[in-house]
Amino acid sequence: MMEKWREAVEHARGGESKYKILVQAISSDIEQHKLADDQRLPPQRQVADALGISVQTVTNAYKELERQGLVRCEVGRGSFVSRRMSDRVASYILDAPERALVDLSTARIIHTPEHDRYWRETCAELANEVDQSWIRLCRPVAGFDAHRDAACHWLGRLGLPGLAREDVLITNGAAHGLFLALASLAGPDDLVLCEGMTDHGVIGNSQVLGFNLKGLDTDRDGIDPEHFEDICSNERVTALVCTPNLNNPTSALMPNSRRKEIASIARRFGVHIIEDDVYGPLLNQYEGPPISSYAPELSFYCTSMTKSVLTGLRIGFLKVPKRLALRTESILRVTSWMAAPMLAEVAARWIMDGRADTLIQLQRRLLETRQKLVADEMGRYLYCHRPHSLNAWLNVPAHWDVSSLVRTLRQQHIAVTSPEPFTVRGVTPARGIRLCIGAETSESELSQALKTMRMTFEQYPGVHDF
Repeated sequence: MMEKWREAVEHARGGESKYKILVQAISSDIEQHKLADDQRLPPQRQVADALGISVQTVTNAYKELERQGLVRCEVGRGSFVSRRMSDRVASYILDAPERALVDLSTARIIHTPEHDRYWRETCAELANEVDQSWIRLCRPVAGFDAHRDAACHWLGRLGLPGLAREDVLITNGAAHGLFLALASLAGPDDLVLCEGMTDHGVIGNSQVLGFNLKGLDTDRDGIDPEHFEDICSNERVTALVCTPNLNNPTSALMPNSRRKEIASIARRFGVHIIEDDVYGPLLNQYEGPPISSYAPELSFYCTSMTKSVLTGLRIGFLKVPKRLALRTESILRVTSWMAAPMLAEVAARWIMDGRADTLIQLQRRLLETRQKLVADEMGRYLYCHRPHSLNAWLNVPAHWDVSSLVRTLRQQHIAVTSPEPFTVRGVTPARGIRLCIGAETSESELSQALKTMRMTFEQYPGVHDF
């Protein structure tokens, strides 16, 4: 292994940085799976001696690999391969359906014939219209006025009334919105806080943008304000990313009193808030208005249609602090120019004519039914039960290893997600699994899968687990 690294360094051309060449050689071995996940890299002095370079050069290479998310360095233990979350997530969450498998690994809404009917009707409407300026124009980058007005109407109903269109950007889904917010604030060496278990996209963004991500203690009510305040008191924090409504994966739901407390702490220490409310529209009654409503000058607020109205309607709405509006819009311009206008047109129409509301009400009823099936079969293992959540977080019995349980369920044609893709570095992985109830399966098939899961939970694992 090190022979290849030595040859790469020896053949460096004049002016080439040896540490960058070493970074390229090691990253190539990681990406080609010549170095396995969690494999320990050779000690830095050993590499330096073998390659005939300084220890500082190796140290710089290892630090850059860590910044890129390819290596994790643990004090007293060494450096270990840690492939980027964006590369690893497909091994936890299925990227394509498999036959004869009940896929409970992907967070999505329950698709129905009504969704198909609304989409076909809308496509027919658009096909018969002569004036379709939104399909031939490529400005304004922030979104067409009518689309931003509809977004303001939508956000007003979610607890942010009185927004002007200048406060909102149209994005290609919530993930795009979160990236824009993080890119507007955080870069290498900045500290960003989030729930100890958070959406894997946030973890991936930390590796792409290079900021330091630290997880906060949480419970069924979300982030622990005392832990948030303690870190803010002792470290310079740039931003807090949080999901107060139905956190993914735990479905934690933050009460209004805690939202006010979090906002107050953020204001006191000048910490920006990036609030992901993609699941908020599914709630019948909110625990309280968004955290962003208590500190609007510091807050980005992001939501979308994907997790509540229609999976393929990948349009998001990002409320931006006024003093960062130009900066965030410029990042939108260079990352995608503008959101897909056709999807934004469909989203705006459905918001204003009530079709979005109709589909959300339908989704709530379906989720209630499926969550009841989960509670009936898996109630003793539920971490917390939310009738309108797309997920359920199940505590794993003490006699099971989490990874072994996930593998055993997969052998029984049931796919669930372990804690790894959601766990922030430095946080002890929870003993639980995420179960997503929007699977494209019938209620009877889901019920049978849940019965199989319960029986598996109650059994003891095999002596040899491979």
